[in-house]
Formats: sequence, C-alpha cells, structure tokens
Amino acid sequence: MNKVNNFHTFTSPISTAAMKLAQKLSQQQVTPEKSQQVYLNSLAVWSVKYYLDCIGVETDIKESDSMNPAQIMLTNVADLVVKNLGKLECRPVLENEQWIYVPPEAQSERIGYLAVQINALLGKAKILGFLKEVSTDNLPINELQPLENLLEYLDSLELKHINSHKLQEATLPKNTIIKFKKMA
Repeated sequence: MNKVNNFHTFTSPISTAAMKLAQKLSQQQVTPEKSQQVYLNSLAVWSVKYYLDCIGVETDIKESDSMNPAQIMLTNVADLVVKNLGKLECRPVLENEQWIYVPPEAQSERIGYLAVQINALLGKAKILGFLKEVSTDNLPINELQPLENLLEYLDSLELKHINSHKLQEATLPKNTIIKFKKMA
C-alpha cells in the first residue's frame, strides 16, 4: 500500500500534447530503460507545469534542461524553470512505490523537489508533495512536505529575490546624466 502523509495532493489530467511530446522525446533514446525514464520525467514536468499554471506561478519550460534533447540524452533530469526563482525538480513516482529517486545530477542547483505519481494508462498525474532540498538518492515518500506549503515557499523565495534585486540596485553606483540646454 502506498502510504502518503495526510495532506492534499493535486491530481491533473495528462494532456494529449504532453503525452505526444513525452513520446517523441522518449523515442529519441537508445535503450528501452532510458526511453521509459525520459517518458516519465517529461510527464512529471508537464504535470507540475499544469499545476503551477493553475496557481498562477510563471514557468519557462523551454529553458528547462528536461526539454533539451541533448541534456536528456546525457542526464536524468526532470527540471522545470520557475521564472526569476530557479529550477524545480519534478521526479516521477510509479504507483505503490515508497521511495522517490533523485539522481546525483539533480541534487544541486534546484529550489525544490516535487514527487509526481504517474498513471499514464489513465492519463493522470498526482503531485504528492515537495521537499526544499535533498541530500540522498532515495527519499521516502512519507517525508514529503504538504503540497499546500509550496506556494508559500515559492512566495518566500520570490520575496528574497526581490529584496536581493533592490539591494543590488541600491549599492550600484549611479551614473549622473547631464542635460545641456540649447542657448538661443
């Protein structure tokens, strides 16, 4: 039995367009194992993008390594760029799994990690929860933080980003502009 903490999850349909793109990316891989990995990673990313769109968080999927054919061929990444904040890692989890696998190449340069349970046969994905950081390859699902805390966490990161930007502007030297009046 798949034990998940008693908090809200988000179930979304997996769009036909997302399935087609995942299929296309997976067909470019050389082994069946890599093909399956890319397919599930792509579905997880698109599901998180859908969720973030629903709650008003801007993403830039085109800038994500997980949509770059060269990157996905060489690495196991499932990242989604959140505008002005950084990358969220969207890790796929199959039903009845108790652990989330986060490969070493995805354990840094991320603002957070989401676990996404994929049911491609039913065309559904369920976001189970998130973690701010990881330090190991295998994470127990029951250690996930509630998904309802994600928006608050992203808001706090955005506030830090805004304050950091304001501080940089305040410390940069100001250029003086001199206007000359035309004399008659």
